[in-house]
Amino acid sequence: MFGLFLYQVGVKEKWSIFNNDKLIATSCRGVIVRLKKKVPENWQVFCEGNNLAVEIKEIAIPDKANNLQLLMYRQLANHMTFIARMSTIDILEKVDFIRFRITHPKLVINAVTEGKYIIKLATLENSEHIMTHLKSTVQVKETVK
Repeated sequence: MFGLFLYQVGVKEKWSIFNNDKLIATSCRGVIVRLKKKVPENWQVFCEGNNLAVEIKEIAIPDKANNLQLLMYRQLANHMTFIARMSTIDILEKVDFIRFRITHPKLVINAVTEGKYIIKLATLENSEHIMTHLKSTVQVKETVK
């Protein structure tokens, strides 16, 4: 009886020995297993439930770039394509949402899309088609510092 009591209290209070989120299978965890090996060091990739979060500290763009917004959007498209190509397509399409946060000293871009839309980027080659696809499926918010 005491063991049952400890288990019930542990689940209610979310003690780590009774509530281990690593044991809950989600599609996001399947995507992360493969991505963790291939993402650069300036990326943080983690799950928020069945949603994939990608946070990138952008170091490829210099601080004194003339058209920073254009370069940041190009990097966003490149990073989304990288995620689509490096992940298993069957698992990635079952992820609910994918959130990107690209941080630069002068500009922050937050973008959200669904897993079923990002998998199409793995096969698109033409930049016009990629741009049209991203305009229709990605929601973006900019924050100027």
